[in-house]
Amino acid sequence: MKKIISALFGALLVFSLNTSVANAAAKEVRIAFFLEWATPNQEDKVKKAFDKAMGVPVKWTNFATGGEMTEAMLSGDIDISYSQGLTPFVNAVNAKAPIKLVDIAVVYGMGGTTCVAKKGINKGNAATKLDGQKVAVPLGTMADYVFKETMRVVKADISKMKVIDMNPEDGSAALVSGDVAMACLFGGKSIKNAKTVGAAVLTVAEAKAEGIAGIDITSVTNKFLKENPGMVKAFVEVTHEANARYNSGKSDMNVIAKDAAMDLAGTKKQMGGFEFPDASTMKKKYMNKSGILMQYLKVMGNMFATSENPALKNYGKVVTTKYLP
Repeated sequence: MKKIISALFGALLVFSLNTSVANAAAKEVRIAFFLEWATPNQEDKVKKAFDKAMGVPVKWTNFATGGEMTEAMLSGDIDISYSQGLTPFVNAVNAKAPIKLVDIAVVYGMGGTTCVAKKGINKGNAATKLDGQKVAVPLGTMADYVFKETMRVVKADISKMKVIDMNPEDGSAALVSGDVAMACLFGGKSIKNAKTVGAAVLTVAEAKAEGIAGIDITSVTNKFLKENPGMVKAFVEVTHEANARYNSGKSDMNVIAKDAAMDLAGTKKQMGGFEFPDASTMKKKYMNKSGILMQYLKVMGNMFATSENPALKNYGKVVTTKYLP
């Protein structure tokens, strides 16, 4: 799988969005999203509420990882990435990608992103049992962050493992076939499949107690923000209306489940572990200067920084609340 930090990535940045295709948003808006990651606004996606609010047709494309979303944004194929993981966003802006964070999509515990090990490997023995073993991790994603944090908790040495870059679906399949000893992944079906042959190294409660949590965001290319601020605001507003509907128990869960390519029970269980904060909470608790989101950006920025792509001194420059309702 392509990696978010690469020579190709750097080359794309030189030319990327400043010389990309002409403003396609005049005719349509291109939005990236994930399957197996159910969110309230998928009801509005299906019912064309976004098309109506933004005044143009909306094209939705599903991706396997947040890193792939960024590459599509850099190539000019995607305008808005919805529910992109905070880790791939951090990797992108560390590498000077011309994108900006405009909204928080989902706040979630490790029920949505976790590391599943084969039978016989658990929290108590992972430090020794994983030595020399192959593990599947979609690098540069929230699952990569969870991998690093989980290994920190169980005191396992990552340098002694053979880490293989695999997207969640492939990682899950590799665990089931016995090709890897552990897979770190996200997505309802992938996690469910992985757990047929093993169990999560940390429970949701254990991960929460260790401060491991996830935040997915909405990112937009600087080009699209500059040329279509009204469309960005409309997208965020419709999404927040969908969140409010879900939080009040009025969402059509059957529509959401079908669009997420999941069954109804799995969708309800997954979304039950998600939080969809309102705009006021985001401004006061998450996106203010000392908020939770800003703290996570700093921590992850340092965690995934490289000599070629160092952490930003101020992540506030790549975050804006001006499009929130």
